[in-house]
Order: sequence, then C-alpha cells, then structure tokens
Amino acid sequence: MELRRATYEDTKDILAYMEAYHKDSNMSAIPYDKLSCAQIVDHYIGHRDCYPLIAKEGDSIIGLLFGSLEPYFFNKKYMYATDLMFFSRGAGPQLWRKYKEWAFSMGADRIIMGVSSGDERVGSLLEALGMKSTGGMYVLHQESS
Repeated sequence: MELRRATYEDTKDILAYMEAYHKDSNMSAIPYDKLSCAQIVDHYIGHRDCYPLIAKEGDSIIGLLFGSLEPYFFNKKYMYATDLMFFSRGAGPQLWRKYKEWAFSMGADRIIMGVSSGDERVGSLLEALGMKSTGGMYVLHQESS
C-alpha cells in the first residue's frame, strides 16, 4: 500500500472514489456534485495548511483523509488539526497515523475529528488509535429531507 499527499494528477481518481463512496453513505440523499468536489480537492491540494492524504493499492485509491490546520476561535496563535473527510476501505489506521504525524509536525496541539457517518466502528477505530470521545454529533433533518 502506498500512502502519500495527493497531487493534481490524482484529482480524477479521487473524484471517482468520492462519488462511489457517496452512493452508499448516509449523505446519499444529497446529490453528489462533481464540480463542488473538484473545487474542494483543488483547494486541499494547493494549500500548505491542508493535507490531502490518499492510500493506494496498485492503481486504485482505497482511502483518503483530507485534513487541515485551523486556528482556535479564542486564540489564533494556536492551531488544531481536523478532517474534512475520512473514508477508507482497508487503510484507515495507516491514513490516520500519517495524518497525525503531519498534524503535529505542522504545529497542531491536538487533533479534533467528528464521525458523521453513524458507523460505530469509526468511533471505535479512533478510540483504538488513542483519541478520546469528548461529546457527540447531533443531526436534525428538515421535515422534507
């Protein structure tokens, strides 16, 4: 397995992976918009404070973790790392460990991640990797959703 920072040349494969993953996600009722996703991928690839990490097996992407550094709203001199998206089919722990190395090497004092998939295995994985559960995520759907 290869773990590395994504490049612009990976964009087409990343978008295909994201679209396939979206079809079975708990967000599938919201249409996948390739242009929106392409803009996000482009932003993360092009910015120093972002880390678009991919895992590949041969020519296929098997996971991605897009993370960034963010200032605390109450003290912009300090930063934390967080993820925008973390999907994997077999490379989760490896992606997370590489992301952790990047985050702390860039000056983050902690990593804060949420689990929006509803998959309890994800929270269990993050706890097994050393993270602590400190709250929860709550969702309210509009009646028509």
